[in-house]
Amino acid sequence: MNSPARPPVNPGNQDLASRIYVELVGRAFLRVENAAVIKPDPAELAKLSIQLAEVFRKYQDAANAASGPQNVNYKVDLADMAKWDK
Repeated sequence: MNSPARPPVNPGNQDLASRIYVELVGRAFLRVENAAVIKPDPAELAKLSIQLAEVFRKYQDAANAASGPQNVNYKVDLADMAKWDK
């Protein structure tokens, strides 16, 4: 069975996704009679980690763009540049 082709994960997102996965797995352990059991399916945790990393980076990029310098209604004409030579 071939799985549907997925686009490759962005390398920056891949590192974040792996850290999210480790955190989710660490929090998903259950102790049952002195045995550690992962309640959620590890494959589902991996998918969730990738999705969370992609959404996080998307909103992080938007927040960074919004906090950057913005020159609203700033216009430089040739006459303005001519004044700089004087």
